[in-house]
Amino acid sequence: MIKQLDDFFDFVILSGFFIYILGNIISLAVMNIGLGISLLGWIIKKVRNKDFNIPNTPYNIYILLFMGALVFSLFDTLNLSNSLDYLQRFIIPILIFYIIVDLKPSNRIIKFLLGLLFVLLIGSSFYGLWQFNLGIKRVNSVFFVLEFATLNTFLIIYTFLYTIWGNLNYKYRVLLGINNVLLIVVLIFTQTRGAWISLMLSLAIIFLLKSKESLIWFLIFIVIFFSLAPFLVPEVYIDRFISIFDLENNKSNLTRLNLWEGAVKIYHDYWINGIGLNNFKEVITRDKYYSKPMVSTAHAHNNFLQLAAETGTLGLVTFIMLFFMIIKKLYFYYHKFVNKNLKIYFIATLGIVISYLGHGLTEYTLEDRISSRLLWFIIGISMVIVINNDRD
Repeated sequence: MIKQLDDFFDFVILSGFFIYILGNIISLAVMNIGLGISLLGWIIKKVRNKDFNIPNTPYNIYILLFMGALVFSLFDTLNLSNSLDYLQRFIIPILIFYIIVDLKPSNRIIKFLLGLLFVLLIGSSFYGLWQFNLGIKRVNSVFFVLEFATLNTFLIIYTFLYTIWGNLNYKYRVLLGINNVLLIVVLIFTQTRGAWISLMLSLAIIFLLKSKESLIWFLIFIVIFFSLAPFLVPEVYIDRFISIFDLENNKSNLTRLNLWEGAVKIYHDYWINGIGLNNFKEVITRDKYYSKPMVSTAHAHNNFLQLAAETGTLGLVTFIMLFFMIIKKLYFYYHKFVNKNLKIYFIATLGIVISYLGHGLTEYTLEDRISSRLLWFIIGISMVIVINNDRD
């Protein structure tokens, strides 16, 4: 009877994740419903079994330290209600990680979940192509454009690496290669400069970790791509890319520079535990920190500077420690596994973490609910693969 109830709650949790994955191409509301079902099933199962232990992972202490730093930033926060409301954006992704790790789905179920997620996100990206056909200047599918660009970088990293290194038959390799080209086209159509930079940075690091020879071939590919781009890509996208280097007239670039300078000044004044989560937009407009132009003051356009300003030294340092450990472990698992496709999965997952952080150098990606949750879901899946392998 107990086993049957546990199986039932596991089914409820899995069903919630299934709805969550579907929500990635429908709406945030559907995603929240799915996660709510999974969370409810997980809590009831935990309480019924009187099991209040947190799954043991290499990241536990670092997650605890980071969460502790976020809570500490609530003390003396400039707006407590703002900060408390925003705290859930950090808690929910961590809960997703622990729920999937505690569930420990079989490798067969993992393949199904990842396969479904991959197919749906590919379909969503192709919808972006249709939007371009309709004349939409910055395609976004069903997402906010910056989140859509981040998701596309994730997909490109996986498809690109499996295309060139995967243990796949010829047909699958060609199919992935075609998908990869289309995904790159869609990413270009988002006109999201930070995503372009983070993708190239991520792939360069992956190829360097693979071998110096691989990095050289990648750089040759990049040179060829940029040499041909002016003949293949509409001028508006070329101009958009070139604008990255305009630090004198481009208001978007100048806004970022002024926001970064203001964030550093805020950190200097509140260096211990910051001004509190979600208070940046209120403080940056003060005369002491404000500089023109600032097209938008919603956030610092940088994960690290935003954390420094809002959570102080403790939040910034523990965040860096957490993601350093995640990258370190993913690299370790990449070397640990013998199966070629699993090795690629781990180094590709390492790549999307780097891409996420890289995009966070010019955007505040930590507030992106879709990409942040998906990242921690994938990290959780990676942890389960390791657990299943050790158990077998």
